Amino acid sequence: MSERPGQEVKQPDAPSASEPTDEQLLVEYQTAQDSAHHHDNLIWSITSIMWGASLVLLGFIIQAATNPALASLIVAATVLGILLNLCVLIAAFQLNSVKNQKYDRCKEIEGRFGLRQHRTVQYARGVQRVFYVLVTVVFLIAWGTVLQTVYKSSATAEPPNRALQPPVGTTPAK
Repeated sequence: MSERPGQEVKQPDAPSASEPTDEQLLVEYQTAQDSAHHHDNLIWSITSIMWGASLVLLGFIIQAATNPALASLIVAATVLGILLNLCVLIAAFQLNSVKNQKYDRCKEIEGRFGLRQHRTVQYARGVQRVFYVLVTVVFLIAWGTVLQTVYKSSATAEPPNRALQPPVGTTPAK
């Protein structure tokens, strides 16, 4: 490039303070991808623990369902089961949103560099979410059925016959 007197030589544009360098973008890309993987793993870890706990709790309740003395405990455990399943659903939606934001950022950076790792992936969107919600709804229906059964059985249960029981503080005759 020849320089004439009085004419400035234009320097290549240096990245501004607000515009990241290529190296910074590649670091951000790797971090966003790692974070997306982490959030996806969190979804499935939380889900497996909560659904497993819900099944175990449901098993205990089914075994105890024949004992009317445990009705209030069964109701409390049923409410806990319902809350566990609602909690897992909310957590999954929130973590999925974070995961998608991280992958969207990866796609933006890929566009700048002409990369295709995440931009060309094709799959049926929403199918997994439908089944995830369906399984959670089945759990909620199961818990609702338990609650309804306990309520109905406590409403139709006869009060104990006090005439056949010894007075409080006395020992039954042998």
